[in-house]
Amino acid sequence: MRLTEAHFNAGNGTTTKKQNTMAQKIKLKRGLKASLPTEGMTAGEPLVTTDRGTMYLSTDATTKLPVVPPIEDLGTLSVVDGAADLLIVHDADEAAGQKEKKITFGNFKAALNIPAASTDEMVALKSGGTSGYLFGEDGTDGLLVMGEGLSWALNAEQNKAELSVDVIDGGTF
Repeated sequence: MRLTEAHFNAGNGTTTKKQNTMAQKIKLKRGLKASLPTEGMTAGEPLVTTDRGTMYLSTDATTKLPVVPPIEDLGTLSVVDGAADLLIVHDADEAAGQKEKKITFGNFKAALNIPAASTDEMVALKSGGTSGYLFGEDGTDGLLVMGEGLSWALNAEQNKAELSVDVIDGGTF
C-alpha cells in the first residue's frame, strides 16, 4: 500500500494505515506475437498477444504453452446446422492481425466444392468440376458409381483415378 500525507498523524508522529478502497487492477503481460519472450519468464506468468488475441502460460524461464481448450473435454455436436454452426480456420494468408477466422459449415463445404445437400465423401478430378462428378461440372454428366468389389483412389501424381477390381464373375454357360 502506498502511504500519503493523509496517513501520518502530525500530532503524535505515528502513522496509521488507511484502507485502500480503490479496485485493484490486474494487467497481463502483453505484446505482439512476434515479440513473445523466449527467456526470462516466470512460471505461471500469462502472456497475451495483442495482434493475434492468443494467450500463453509460461511454465519456466524459457518455456511457454499456448492456452487452448482440450478438445476431448468439449461437448459433442449431435447435428450440424450448415448455415449457423461455425468452424475455426487458421488463415495462413493473413498478413497481419488475427489469423484465426470463423466460417459456417455450409460455406466451408462450398469452399471445398462439395454440394450443399451432399453427405457423401466425394472428389472432383476435373479442375473446376463439382465434387462427386469426376469429369462433369454440374451432375448431368461425369457421374461414376462404384459397385460391390470395386474401389478407386487417386494415383501417386494425384491426376488420375485408379480403379481396383476384386473379382469379376462372368457367369456360367
